[in-house]
Amino acid sequence: MKNLVDLHVHTGHSFDSEETIEALCRKADVLGLAAFAVTDHCDVNAQSLPEARMLVSASAADVRRMRTRCSAEILTGVELGEPLEDPAYAEEILGLEPYDVVLGSVHNLPGVEDFYFLDCSSCDLRGLLEPYFEELIRLAQWGKCDVITHITYPLRYIEGRYGRRVDLEPYSSLVDELFRTVISRDLALEVNSSGLRQEIGRPLPDERFLKRYYELGGRRLAFGSDAHAAKDLGSGILACQEMARRLGFTEAVSFRGRRVCPIALADTGR
Repeated sequence: MKNLVDLHVHTGHSFDSEETIEALCRKADVLGLAAFAVTDHCDVNAQSLPEARMLVSASAADVRRMRTRCSAEILTGVELGEPLEDPAYAEEILGLEPYDVVLGSVHNLPGVEDFYFLDCSSCDLRGLLEPYFEELIRLAQWGKCDVITHITYPLRYIEGRYGRRVDLEPYSSLVDELFRTVISRDLALEVNSSGLRQEIGRPLPDERFLKRYYELGGRRLAFGSDAHAAKDLGSGILACQEMARRLGFTEAVSFRGRRVCPIALADTGR
């Protein structure tokens, strides 16, 4: 489909995926995707630097090998998790390949398990979410990625898995600071559609956050499925783009050589 781009996709070079790039290309052909980015995990607090070098290089080699064999454009990317826990490590990874796009993510607080593993049934939400948003602000201030991803990642589990409704008002000033930093550093905010196929049932972030981002002047949106299997490639992105359109957004962004490429939101035919 013209303009439909998925900027957050994993293959078997990520620890939590077994998918092949060949299967992703077949699915992209079926969907008529314009492009997708292979953004395998590189979590600086979980992988040794030699292991990360090997995985990132292998992922990029797969992209190069398949570029002429797929109807969709395949972009070289990486998802840098927790880069500020070891900036020198992160810098080395950034220089390893000629990336098209670099995603910046926070999956856990320093010294704390990934939110995926935390028991949030009775945990201190303020004690988790306040430093989480502060860490995202630091990531945006660092500014060496292109996209800040799934900024409501903890809610995927706190609300989705444990059913604890989060009052977002105490964090509104931190969210505003995050958005202002994203805007001032010319970064893109990701709309991660994975929540639509998970228990939380809504994008990460959802409409409440995007509305505020728009009010503060934010216009750069990157859309990603966070697919770890070919069946999820592109899933939910059209619905997320319709939501963005309702809020006044007219463009998405793609990247080539880490340069922003604005594109019109995909036409759903409605």
